Amino acid sequence: MPLNEKRTRTVTGVINDEEKGVMRQEAASNVHVAVVIPVRNRSDLLERCLASLADQVFSMAECEVLVCDDCSQENLRPILNRFREKLPRIRLLRQDSWKGPAAARNFGIRAVGAPIVLFLDSDTLSDHALVRHLLAALDRNPEWVGAEAKIESVGRKENPLWDGPVCPNGGRYHTAAIAYRRDALIRAGGLDETFKMPACEDVDLAMRLLKEGSIGFVPEAIVYHPTRRVTLKTFWNWRRYWKYVMILAKRYGVLAFPGKSAGSFPRLRVALAAVLTLPGGRLLTACGHLKHQPWEGLLACFYAFFEAICGVCALPDILFESVPPYKDYLSSETKDSGGNLTSVPHSIPDSQWPGGAGTGNISSTGDKHGEIS
Repeated sequence: MPLNEKRTRTVTGVINDEEKGVMRQEAASNVHVAVVIPVRNRSDLLERCLASLADQVFSMAECEVLVCDDCSQENLRPILNRFREKLPRIRLLRQDSWKGPAAARNFGIRAVGAPIVLFLDSDTLSDHALVRHLLAALDRNPEWVGAEAKIESVGRKENPLWDGPVCPNGGRYHTAAIAYRRDALIRAGGLDETFKMPACEDVDLAMRLLKEGSIGFVPEAIVYHPTRRVTLKTFWNWRRYWKYVMILAKRYGVLAFPGKSAGSFPRLRVALAAVLTLPGGRLLTACGHLKHQPWEGLLACFYAFFEAICGVCALPDILFESVPPYKDYLSSETKDSGGNLTSVPHSIPDSQWPGGAGTGNISSTGDKHGEIS
C-alpha cells in the first residue's frame, strides 16, 4: 500500500486488522519500555521530571515517553519540545476533559506498543539508573508482572506539617514509580477510572495484577518525591479519598494497602480509621513535636482535630456509597490478525489545543488527545 494511502486511511479510521498490526509493530520497533506520565498543569514540575529522565544511563532512544495531559489549562508542548534531542520518542497525549490520573494512565497504555510500561508522577525525579534497574529486574524475573521502585521523600522530613508518599520497603504499589508488563495491564483491564482522585487507584490495580503474578521490589531503582506543606484545604480535599479506601476494603478486604486487613465489617473499619485511628496517630505525632517545635506541634495538633472533623464529613460516602462494578477500560482495543492488541488514531482540529496549533488524535474509544510525534 502506498504511504500516502495508509496515512489517509489512518486519519479516517478506515483500516483493516492486518494494517493495525503493522502500525503497532512499527511504533514499538526497538522500544523496550514506555514511560507514562499523567499531568494536569504543573509545567514547572513536569520539566524537572523530564530532565531527570533525560539523564538516564539507559538509552532513551529505546524508551518511549508519553506525557498524558489531563486537560491542562497550561500549554505543555513547549516543555516537551525542549527535550526532543535527549528524549527522541517523547509524545504528548491530551484528554478533552478532566478525567483523573487513572484515565490518563489508561490513555497512555492504549497508545504504546512497548512490552513494559513504567508509570511516573509528573512531580517525581528519577535516579539516573531507574529505567535500567527496573528493566533488568523484570528480565531476571519473568514470573513478575511488575517491578516496584523505592520512593524517597525530598524536602522537609519528620515534620507533621509536611507530607509526601514514600516506599522504603515495597508493597505500596504507588503508580508514582512502578513498571508493569503491558500484556498484564491489558488482561487486568487497566486502572479503574471511577477513581477520579489520585487515591487508591494504584492499589486497586495492583490487587488485580497480584492475582496473575508477583510484583517485585527493586530497592536500587529509586524515585524522589517532594514533600508538601499540608493546610486545612489539604485535609478538606483528603476527605474525598475515604470513599476510595472504602471501595478497596469492600472489593479486596484491605485497608488502603495489602497486608492491612479491613476485617469482617469493612465499612465500619474504614469509618473508624477516618474518624479516630488516622487523626489519633497524627495527634500523637504532633504532640511529640511540641517540645522542640512548639508552634508547628501546636498547629499540627489543630490539624489532627480538623482531620477528625473531615472524617466525620466523609462518613456518608464511607457508610452508604455504593461500590461500582469493575469495568474493563482497555477492552476497546481490538486484536489484529496476529493476535496483537491494537488501537487506531484519528485526527482532531488543532483549535482544541490550548495555546495554538498542534497535531491531534482521537483514540478508538473516542477520547480526544493531541500528539507530538
